[in-house]
Amino acid sequence: MGTFGSNKSGQEMQNFNEFTTGKTVITEEEKTYRYVYLWYDDPEDPDDPEATADDFIKEGDSVGLKGFKVDVQGAYSDLEDGVRYIYDGMSDKKERKFRIDENTLVFVRAPVTKRKAWSDFLTQLERAGVVCVNTRACMEITSDKYRTSLYLAEAELAQPKTVLVHHPEKAIPAMERLGAKYPVILKTLTGSLGIGVIKVDSESSLHSTVQLLYKLDPNMGVLLQEMIKDFTFDIRAHVIGGKFHGAIKRPVVAKDFRSNVSLGSKPAPIELTELEIEHVEKAAKAVDGLWVGVDIFPSKDRKTIPPMFIEINSTPGTKGYRKATGENLAKNILVKFKNRDYWLKPNTYKSMFEDKIQTDSIEFDGDVVKWSKDGIQYEHDIIGISDKNPIIEHNSIEVELLR
Repeated sequence: MGTFGSNKSGQEMQNFNEFTTGKTVITEEEKTYRYVYLWYDDPEDPDDPEATADDFIKEGDSVGLKGFKVDVQGAYSDLEDGVRYIYDGMSDKKERKFRIDENTLVFVRAPVTKRKAWSDFLTQLERAGVVCVNTRACMEITSDKYRTSLYLAEAELAQPKTVLVHHPEKAIPAMERLGAKYPVILKTLTGSLGIGVIKVDSESSLHSTVQLLYKLDPNMGVLLQEMIKDFTFDIRAHVIGGKFHGAIKRPVVAKDFRSNVSLGSKPAPIELTELEIEHVEKAAKAVDGLWVGVDIFPSKDRKTIPPMFIEINSTPGTKGYRKATGENLAKNILVKFKNRDYWLKPNTYKSMFEDKIQTDSIEFDGDVVKWSKDGIQYEHDIIGISDKNPIIEHNSIEVELLR
């Protein structure tokens, strides 16, 4: 009788070890995964996006990881002799392709939701078994402030009162539904770096600003939000693989109401309370974010009262954090993902809108339904009726509103 396992292949022995120990055996190759940095050469970016991409690749080299940068504008993927590669069609360099597989991470640092083709490319990678940080689903949620507010509301996380201004002539009725006093905050559904966030002080200003925004882009979409007063700073918390990593506070910019680092805010490190950590991790989970920046207003009693959520960024910057803390965040993120517990396979995401939503209240206004959930009010066009319940369309999904 031979010795058990003495003539088994390496793969068979690995499978046996996993069976007997209950632990996944990580190979040396898996410890040193490969990664792609998917970036976008944005001429309006105040930082140098290509230099940031180059720095990310250099940090990988310093920790024994092989990386490859790809400009999303020329990115494509194809099979060669059964092996999948990602190609950089914008590069003039000889090395324009990079092997990708289930041992590859793609750090998505490009605004892929700007173009459907870019989003579809992300889906192609996910279906090939590649883990994306972050996924298309996550990026589509966080790129839309209204959709983000819905997911945060479902997770029972506190937010400023928010309503959707769905028509250029409906700003004043939206303000009445909001039930707040001037000044209020007007936000375009998309936008970052503080762009598209406007402080409105009067009814006439609200009306004219909304009209102007919709004239510039009829498909823009606008949110109206109560203004959180008397705060001197907000907090950006980085959550990686579902776990809180670190945070910075961003003081309000002088003679402004915003606190974005890109607008001149001087960030500083800050320790979060256990309650704040619990809530920012919950927010990251709500949008299935593998690496996200969660922005919050701290409460007056940070240990006992939960924070107020502002938004979630699925492509958070690293320079402001490094300047404030001295920590090389990019390098540490690359090291963290050597632990496969931080990886989350694609196609595991589930929309909050399966087919029904239990509402708190419903009010009909012609062909429009006004409804609320968890203290947030919404408006949608009615596209049908089921058992006397209105059916709406959100993100191409038909949803029945239950009373």
